[in-house]
Parts: sequence; C-alpha cells; structure tokens
Amino acid sequence: MCSLDNSLFIWKRNGKLEGLICIYVDDFLWAGNATFKKCVIDELQKQFLIGSSASESFTYVGLRIKSFSDGITIDQTQYASSLVPVTISSARNMQRKSQLSESEKTAYRALVGQLNWMATHTRPDIAYDTCELSVAFSKATVTELVRLNKLVKRVKNESLQLFFPRLHSFETCSLECYTDAAFANLPNGGSQGGLIIFLKDDSGKKCPIFWQSRRLKRVVNSTLAAETMALIEGAEAAVYMAGIIKQLTAVKDVKIRCLVDNKSLHESLLSSKQVENRRLRLDISVLDDMIWREEIKKVEWVQTSHQIADCLTKKGASTEKLRGAVSRN
Repeated sequence: MCSLDNSLFIWKRNGKLEGLICIYVDDFLWAGNATFKKCVIDELQKQFLIGSSASESFTYVGLRIKSFSDGITIDQTQYASSLVPVTISSARNMQRKSQLSESEKTAYRALVGQLNWMATHTRPDIAYDTCELSVAFSKATVTELVRLNKLVKRVKNESLQLFFPRLHSFETCSLECYTDAAFANLPNGGSQGGLIIFLKDDSGKKCPIFWQSRRLKRVVNSTLAAETMALIEGAEAAVYMAGIIKQLTAVKDVKIRCLVDNKSLHESLLSSKQVENRRLRLDISVLDDMIWREEIKKVEWVQTSHQIADCLTKKGASTEKLRGAVSRN
C-alpha cells in the first residue's frame, strides 16, 4: 500500500512497478502487465465476488474512461446530461435579492454537490464557479440560484474530455505547477487561490494530475501575499505528488517547476532583500527553504496570458487556456 494514499496499492517485482490498484469504496481500478494480472488480479477474483468488469472503454464511478494508442481520455459527459436545473417560476425569477426557501436550499445544495463532483474529477474549468456557489450557500439568494442554473447549462453545452497522453519513461518526467491568486475577491476580505499540476515528459507531453480552486487559508493584505500563499499551496501539493511518483517508480528525483505571473513574488525569491511585511517574510522563507532543499527546482515568471491557473481564481476569466491544456489538442 502506498504510504501517502491508503487507497492506492502497488505491486513490484525486483524493484520495478508491474501493476497497481486504486480503490474507491467497493470499486477498484487496476493497471498492469500480464504477470500482475495472473498473480494478483486473478487471485483476487478467486477470493472476492466481482460483479462486473471491463477494459479499454468503460465507466468507473461515473467517469467514462477510453483507451487509445496515444493515451487515455476521461470525461463525465453522461453524468452531466443527468443534471437537472432548479425550477424557477417567472414570478420567483423577478425576486433576485430574496433569500432561498428551505426547499430551494435543498435543491441548491444537491446540485452544487453534483457540480463539485465534476469540478474535482474532470472539469477544472468550472472549479472556481462551483467553489463560489458553494461558499455562497448560507446566504444564497435567487441571484445565486439563477447563476447555478446557468452553470449547469454551460456544463451540458460545453463538454470536456481530459486527455492523458502516453508519456515516455518516468525517469525523464517532471512536475509543472501553475499557481495564481485573486486578492480580496471573496466575502470578508478573503482571497481565492488556484493551482494545476501536470506530469510532463521530455518531449513536452503532459498529463493533468491535480487542480484546486479554493479560498486561501487566511486573509492577507496584498496581492503579493495572496500570490505567495497560493504558491506555497501549489508547491506543497507538487511535493506530495512527487512523493507518490517516487513510491510508484524507481525514480529518486522528480523535478518540480512552479510558474507564477506575479513579478514581485518572482523577484522576492531571487533577491536577498527582505519584504517589509514581517508575516509575508515567513511565507517567503518557506518557499526559499523548499528551493534550498531542492524540493522544488525553480520558480519561473510567466505572462498572465500564459497563466493556465488564471480562471481558477476569478469570475469571468477565460477558460480557453486551461481547457486547451488538459484536453487533446
């Protein structure tokens, strides 16, 4: 069992990965060679009653998975088609500032939960909107309910297939982490942070393996502080992913490259001059230490036009770059 994720089981022979199993409740997904199938999967089938099984093209816990010669696609198009908007009468639609009734709240919470399931697994392009609607639940009005229905319509009309290309050897792979933040764009002075991590090989092919859009853990007083906190969360998530990869493979070093679009943050990490805010100094020192210990290889600045995580932090931001990066080109 992987020490970093107790739902992941690894099978090796002579130190080489030959198969793995991922478990979700009472469903499991496996991948491996013929020896792994014979020694592990076939034995499991003798011990446990397997209701049904499928390969190459199948649905696993609501995720439609398809195998191709050049990689794998995953989508929830069928799940999206089952989403039902909350019914709003014409008269109710005119009461935009009115608080939701208990029945509306129940329907609102259920639908946001369904969208969050998609945002977490296959739809990073709706992660910010889903998070914002979730945060608004306690004081939600008809305005939020209308926005929720619009998001459902968008999900149904704009499908997305995640693409995981067949990569070269793990020995040549690295992690690429984009992080971004929007300062004080949430209620009570909160800031939204976003990140997305790719596993990338030396030919430039990359697989999206983790993304996140959520309120930063504390209220900050500047854009620089918000961007710094978002980078810390992204770097820590990437280090965790690198740890899993090391357990899966024989790779001893997984290089991590972080990309930000805030020049002040990038310059602060390159300069020996300390920032004025003392609390912020602590956060930057965390990043400095991660770089010094080579947990992360480097932090690079990119133009905002190339910041894939931009739409994970703010309302109305274009999702085109993100959708293009996670789907088949």
